[in-house]
Amino acid sequence: MESIQLINDDYKGYVNNLRHACRGIIINNGNVLLSYESNADRYIIPGGGQEDDETLEQCCEREMLEETGMIVKAKSCYLEIEELFSDWRHINHYFFCDVIEDTGKFNLTEREKEAGCKILWLSLEKAMEIFGNYEAFHETSIADYGLYKREACALAEACKRLKITGGL
Repeated sequence: MESIQLINDDYKGYVNNLRHACRGIIINNGNVLLSYESNADRYIIPGGGQEDDETLEQCCEREMLEETGMIVKAKSCYLEIEELFSDWRHINHYFFCDVIEDTGKFNLTEREKEAGCKILWLSLEKAMEIFGNYEAFHETSIADYGLYKREACALAEACKRLKITGGL
């Protein structure tokens, strides 16, 4: 498994908060499943924070069901991205997932509902174009800058692992 460390400009040099999150990668016919926050025009790879005594795989599978309505099997954790920002250490664990069933039922948090979260299938090329534009946020939103940089790294590594080329 690959590990990447990203240090944002706002990192204070110490950690008071630690969060583990799991994110699921589903690729089908050259398209990747993403969450889209319509009210902020923001894309993200679906997933979220680990709860209580969950394994990382259980966290990924639960988060994917809640955010996408899909029952998935988390196959392998191919990447860990450690982000250091403010006084946080945020470790994202990225899994390749197989879809078992699309239930069509979402269980979004209030924050996700307020953000207008929905799912979209985008071509890998379009997703890499969107996330690859992270530098555009560097001066205006350090949070979006870090988010998009992280997701660009995750998708690039996924494509490398799956040996996907063609414009990426």
